[in-house]
Amino acid sequence: MEEERLLILKMVESGQIQTDEAVVLLAALEKSGRNAGNSASPDVLTQGHGPGQDGDSRWARFWIYPMIAGTGVLVLAALLLAWLYTSEAAKGWLVCGWLPVLLGVAVVLLALWTRRTTWMHLRITEEGRRKLAFSFPLPLGLAAWAVRIARPFVPRLQQTGVDDLILALRASASRGEPIAIDVQDDERGERIEVYVG
Repeated sequence: MEEERLLILKMVESGQIQTDEAVVLLAALEKSGRNAGNSASPDVLTQGHGPGQDGDSRWARFWIYPMIAGTGVLVLAALLLAWLYTSEAAKGWLVCGWLPVLLGVAVVLLALWTRRTTWMHLRITEEGRRKLAFSFPLPLGLAAWAVRIARPFVPRLQQTGVDDLILALRASASRGEPIAIDVQDDERGERIEVYVG
């Protein structure tokens, strides 16, 4: 970050930019340094930091949300099923009562699976307001396998290393080296944060 400060000061000295522009650039440099480690540009590619976070603790535990939802569905379904059994409901209702139980079990199992998988988090904000937010697990091993299966049938895939790229991304995430991309457009006030890990 020190090199970028010196570059800005040399630009002022040579007359390429005005002092008020230098102040704005130095402030933006300081802000981006605080937001993304020691990076100096508004387009930041770092490893090991989630967007807007110090470290990846928030993003590493994101699987808890589907786990809580699945557990909630499972508890409510179990209560419904217990009520159906105690009220001696018709057998058709008992069969229907098992469907939410199975759904809850499926969501809990999926959440446990996503605990070890790579997640992608995408956040788009405009002037401090969140416009778009997505978080979903990326089955990178399955994606690489699908690309390798499709490669003989799709001629364009035969000369690409898409599957190797997917596997490298998965290996990086499994080593605890997530990838975070933070792009800020100060003119429009937009910010895009992508975190894969």
